[in-house]
Amino acid sequence: MTVLLALLAFAIGTAAGLAVLVVDDLRWEARNRLPRCTTCGEQHHRHAAHR
Repeated sequence: MTVLLALLAFAIGTAAGLAVLVVDDLRWEARNRLPRCTTCGEQHHRHAAHR
């Protein structure tokens, strides 16, 4: 029984660690993605010159 509880705790800890890594990766991608322009609809840096 003790071994099963240890394996369960290990599995839960591993799943929590992977969830943290996935969330961190998604936040990093969202932060570094070019925003979609509300003027022309293209993706480019903020404050881009529109002619």
